[in-house]
Amino acid sequence: MHLHGDILENYAARELAPNTLAEIDAHVSNCLFCAHTLAAETAASASWERRGLLGRLVRD
Repeated sequence: MHLHGDILENYAARELAPNTLAEIDAHVSNCLFCAHTLAAETAASASWERRGLLGRLVRD
């Protein structure tokens, strides 16, 4: 089971049932693919962007 679509979005927002969140927490802690996907999803939702000559990462 890999995270994708609505499940990924709802998990990132912590909008799932507590037992489902616990199951996914355990999965993400052992699945590099899902951990990477989750990191990309949460970084995109935080509105980070690169600015300046050095391309520093800052929030909007």
